[in-house]
Amino acid sequence: MKKHLIVPLLSFVLSLAFAGSASAELKVGSVDMKKIFESYWRTKEAETKMSETRATLKRDLDERNEKRKELQDSIEKLNDDIKKPELSKEKAASKMKERDDKIAEWQNMMRELQNYTNEKEKQLADQTLRIRNGIVDEIKKVVDDEVKSTGYDLVFDTSGNSINNVPVILYAKESYDFTKLIIEKLNASRPKSTAAEAPAEKPADPKGKK
Repeated sequence: MKKHLIVPLLSFVLSLAFAGSASAELKVGSVDMKKIFESYWRTKEAETKMSETRATLKRDLDERNEKRKELQDSIEKLNDDIKKPELSKEKAASKMKERDDKIAEWQNMMRELQNYTNEKEKQLADQTLRIRNGIVDEIKKVVDDEVKSTGYDLVFDTSGNSINNVPVILYAKESYDFTKLIIEKLNASRPKSTAAEAPAEKPADPKGKK
């Protein structure tokens, strides 16, 4: 649903609620999905693993770049040797051929490096999105179970912003909020071995924002 339609829709829904009888009073709740996502132990575990994957990839790219630099240095040295006036024509021709072969090797290495980098970056992006979506689905299931068991008619996400980058929910009573309960339920499944672990860095926003 488009964000500019949310506020009018909320107004319409709430007007219906107030128009109803006291016996049909709307039961409203709210959660902060961003806070839940960041507080979930699975998010922190996933971010740690992704950080390790990124670090491994960086080491691999650094090694490949070092080989590329060594080859580039070799080409530059051959260029310097070719310019030496005391070098015979035969030696110069031999070094020129060696240089041209290394240039071709360097160009091929650059293409492979670019393709490899693009492929790995895409794999990382796809893996991050897949993990994030899986975690969000887990959170939504726990929220849905709580909604059904408690009998909420409406539940709002207080972490969302409108198209004007202002909170969609400008105000909600603290009594509506059951964010803490959802976090506790999610983290009840945390293995003891991860209980004291902290995230390597700030996890991604569940809505995909940077």
